[in-house]
Amino acid sequence: MRQKKDRLLRCTVISFKCKAILIGLLFALAIAGSGMAQTPRPDDGTTLKQIIIFGRHSIRSSTVDPAVLATYSSNIYPPFTGVPVGYLTPNGEKAALLLGSYFRDYLLQEGLLTDNVATDLSRSYFRSNSIQRSFVTATKFGEGLIPDATIPVHSYTIADPSTGTPAVPDPVFDPIVTGVATIDPVRAETEVLGIYGSGAAMASTCSAELALIRGVLSPPGTVDPTSQETNPFTLTAVAPVTKAGASINLGGLDMTTNATDPFVMQYADGFAPEDVAWGKLTPDTLSQQTRLWVLHIAIQMRMPYVGQVQSSNAASHVLRSMMQVISGRDLRGAFGDHKSRIAIVISSDSYMAGLAGLLGLHWTLPGYQTDFTSPGGVLVFELRQSNKSKEYLVRVFYTSQTFDQLRNLTPLTFEAPPATMQLLVPGGSDSATDLDVEWPTFRKLLSGAMDQKYVQPYGKEVPPDVLTNVP
Repeated sequence: MRQKKDRLLRCTVISFKCKAILIGLLFALAIAGSGMAQTPRPDDGTTLKQIIIFGRHSIRSSTVDPAVLATYSSNIYPPFTGVPVGYLTPNGEKAALLLGSYFRDYLLQEGLLTDNVATDLSRSYFRSNSIQRSFVTATKFGEGLIPDATIPVHSYTIADPSTGTPAVPDPVFDPIVTGVATIDPVRAETEVLGIYGSGAAMASTCSAELALIRGVLSPPGTVDPTSQETNPFTLTAVAPVTKAGASINLGGLDMTTNATDPFVMQYADGFAPEDVAWGKLTPDTLSQQTRLWVLHIAIQMRMPYVGQVQSSNAASHVLRSMMQVISGRDLRGAFGDHKSRIAIVISSDSYMAGLAGLLGLHWTLPGYQTDFTSPGGVLVFELRQSNKSKEYLVRVFYTSQTFDQLRNLTPLTFEAPPATMQLLVPGGSDSATDLDVEWPTFRKLLSGAMDQKYVQPYGKEVPPDVLTNVP
């Protein structure tokens, strides 16, 4: 039994090299002939009818309080000057604008945008979870998409520390917080132990990344988050589960990802090289250490049971948004209405990873680790229609600015596009070179992956209004 678990662990832990190699070979085969760049293709006999862009916020300051960061290293973490904890940075705003501008060019070519502000706004729907960095990302992305427009981002109330106003959680992203769904902690723990074996085995597999981070944090502070003696990795249930991504107590893994939280954002935000992890990480090792964050999210959001509980409501909204365009009539439990041909939905990396996990989606972009949810990265669902048969199909992409495109705020064009990969939807395509999924198949796959009991009843949903006066 122990040998069986060890074999399973070696094949499932994100940072293990064999999985990266196997996935890389699969992707290379699957993508051959399908085009890596999401740019207008020569006439392929289809028309883009709707695009749903479900993404992560752009560059932010660290979400970890400076007082907590100070316990991990005797070195002083360089501050994100003038930016509160967890807020979008000015460069994050610019990066979101650039990505929105790129999609503007793409959607003008594809015919979903008309270059008429009123018409384009009537066809677009913008939504964010109730966090400042997500709301501002959606706004700036929208300003790049539809210049000269006031972007109407739908969101529940965002927390305002200056007035003590609390955030109002969104059930699409936070079904547990809002009472739409609950997690059985025993089942969650049993599942994760069955996959990863134990925290100790997981830490052993991640030893190279832990050694790398230990060297970056040296000289250590009052806490060494990488120490397996004092802060071991754990895989124990949290009961009750009160929020998304918090069903399993990860112990030292959680502390380690907190300690490294600023590093990616420092690089992306244009910090001087000597201020990015105190000059101790190259771009390659900066990427390598994110394997621990990928693992963290995989445990908390991609496990089959937990992922289904936490992401079914979001998946249902994606599916019903497509259904209402196909049917030509409004449906409750969707993003926007049947005229919403462009849906921009911005939240956090964990929510995007959870949605991807339901369909078994994986990606590898240049400079990033497999499944890393990069700042500003987006899952793209394209609903297309055959010009000849009139049948519908779905294309799924992952698109992101590269590390250096973020750092340099590189303008994005068809000649210099963001990194993009069309994704294999397991069970959705019968060809290694054509990853398009017929609509009935996609609908069946996504419906089967989610569980309706974790979806908010359509009649009880009260979608958020357009939010103004964001702190």
